Amino acid sequence: MSMVRYCGLAVGLASLLMGGCSETVSRRESDKSTAACEQFMVRMDDLVSSSAVADAENVRIAGFPHLRINRFLASFDVERPVGESYGAWLERLRELDARSRRIELLNLPPEAARRLAAVVPAGMTVQSAIAECGRSLARRDLQSAGRRAELLARAQVPDSYYGWPRMIGLYALARWPILEGVARLQRDVRETFAQPLAALPVAGRLVRYRPRNRQALGEAEVAGILAASSKNPLGIPEPDAASIESLFQTFAPVFEIDTLTDADRIGAIGLNGDGKVRVDVSTGVVYRLVSHARFGNESLLQLVYLIWLPERPSENLWDIYAGKFDGLIWRVTLSPKGRPIAYDSIHPCGCYYQVFPAQGFRVVQPEDGSEPVLSPAPLVGLKPGKRLVIRLVHRTHFIQRVYAEPSLQTGIGYGWRNYDELRSLQGREGRRRSLFDEEGLVPCSERPERFLFWPMGVPSAGAMREWGTHAIAFLGRRHFDDPRLLEKILKPLEPGSSHE
Repeated sequence: MSMVRYCGLAVGLASLLMGGCSETVSRRESDKSTAACEQFMVRMDDLVSSSAVADAENVRIAGFPHLRINRFLASFDVERPVGESYGAWLERLRELDARSRRIELLNLPPEAARRLAAVVPAGMTVQSAIAECGRSLARRDLQSAGRRAELLARAQVPDSYYGWPRMIGLYALARWPILEGVARLQRDVRETFAQPLAALPVAGRLVRYRPRNRQALGEAEVAGILAASSKNPLGIPEPDAASIESLFQTFAPVFEIDTLTDADRIGAIGLNGDGKVRVDVSTGVVYRLVSHARFGNESLLQLVYLIWLPERPSENLWDIYAGKFDGLIWRVTLSPKGRPIAYDSIHPCGCYYQVFPAQGFRVVQPEDGSEPVLSPAPLVGLKPGKRLVIRLVHRTHFIQRVYAEPSLQTGIGYGWRNYDELRSLQGREGRRRSLFDEEGLVPCSERPERFLFWPMGVPSAGAMREWGTHAIAFLGRRHFDDPRLLEKILKPLEPGSSHE
């Protein structure tokens, strides 16, 4: 063998060995980076838990500290996402975790935050580690068939009921008086809706809260926004910020409240100087968030409006439903054609669920013995230039009527707040805290009714609670954020028609 050929062979062999060594070193560095990221995520979870600042809106997934899930994303599990759709689904789980962690970081006590900073991977800050480590660990999951199978098996959301009160037998005993009470309440609501609007009693004076902006998109414009924003692997309508603003303005209701005391005025949630939560009724505020529903394989956009009131005053010494804080959640579900298919509502306790089907739909009652669905009246499609008015009675803040009228610029103009502000409120000396505890409940909002209804399995029945934790039926199991909720109870009026 000539010297030239020998040298060439030696150089090639050396290059191969060096390449293999380089690949091995790179793999080792990657493994070390992954381990450091997992250590950071787990350590943050430990500090968040020991500091009692865990956020309950999205659910952690065992074995995947960088991912969280909600009921909407869990609904994609049955399709077993593959390829590009699986990657898009995985990324949304990572984004849920990142948003929740940023909120938990804001609420961490200073000492816990300092301890967390000590375990941040090299070259990162706490904030950047949340994002970078999440992406790094998600990339590993995307490339591993084993991790994918494990994730799909674990990506579930537990229901918002306690099982043990129902298992010890009292649920069956309490079922019949509860069913009678529900039927009586629903009968009273229907009778109220049957009265002429002018005949509804007014104990104080009617105060209106209206959206300040008169902007309203047409059906074609709404449909265009939904179609353009659904061009992603999962077909989820995700409009940009400007479009979301326009949609919220378009479907914003007017809240008309029979106002007797300050307890009947809407306001902004904040912290007093002593750190206690209060509702500032000096300014009209509506909180809002975006959610989604499922109809078949389609995902529908939902616009959620929330108002807060200081309390539900006691009617007498035996009023078990009275307590601090009250409110109303109003939700609009949009079809791909740009018009609502239904409006539904609850109080922030998850109580008093009602659904108002839009034109072309009717409500069907469950046949499994679960709680009947209250649907006081259908709402026909709104005509251009008109806006929905939601009339609330004083004290209980029940809905008395929902009707449409021209968008008159009368009443108090309300401002907008992002729902996420409630998950991290600004307090004294820069300290922040969530409105909700680790179970998603609002402290100090407990009602005496919880002692009566505990056999139904609803945690602290009557207490205000966080999005994602609203159990909305005492009989059976039903959740406000169940993406299939409306699909189960709405049917087209005409055979062969659809929600479109």
